[in-house]
Amino acid sequence: MHSRLPPHGPWFEYGIGARRVPERVHTGDCPMTSRGRPATAQSVRELLLTAPDILAYPLCRPDSELGLLET
Repeated sequence: MHSRLPPHGPWFEYGIGARRVPERVHTGDCPMTSRGRPATAQSVRELLLTAPDILAYPLCRPDSELGLLET
C-alpha cells in the first residue's frame, strides 16, 4: 500500500518497472498519485527545462506554480 506524501514542495512521479525514472512533476498538494519522491524547486526547474520526456502534470500545473510557463 502506498502512502501519500505530505503536502509541501513539488515531487517527481516515477514510472513502474525497470526504468524507474521521473516521468511527471506534481505540486505538493496534488492528490493524483502516491508513486513519487519529494523534489526541490530547483531540480524540478532543471528537469522541466532540459528533459523533454518529463511532463508537468496538467491538473496541478507545477510549471505554473514555479513560473515556468511561456508568456
